[in-house]
Amino acid sequence: MEKIKKKIIVCSTCAAEYDISLVRCPYCGTAYAPAEENEYMGQLEDIREELEEHKEDGNKSLRSGLGSVVRIIILVAVVIALLLFGTMWLSGMREKSEAERQKEEFLINQGVKTQQERMTDDM
Repeated sequence: MEKIKKKIIVCSTCAAEYDISLVRCPYCGTAYAPAEENEYMGQLEDIREELEEHKEDGNKSLRSGLGSVVRIIILVAVVIALLLFGTMWLSGMREKSEAERQKEEFLINQGVKTQQERMTDDM
């Protein structure tokens, strides 16, 4: 069986020996820069990965929200178009009715029988 050697360093402050993977000396608390840097870089990588996950979640939420907004805008535009069309149609019908009434009034004033009067006479 092969013996696994642990890498050991000597603390620059208290001269204690400890495992190289430790960030600080377990006796005096002096930081070991290479291990501390590795730990810090690992934490940064974890943060970067979490941000990437949240970025994807945010993009999905944004697309979903925009889709809903677009659907609402289209629905509102259709409703407005229908209301405008209905208003114009009703206005046109009213104008046509008013024009017909004025025409009948003019014909009566001129002594011309209206279509309704002619139909009554034919019966």
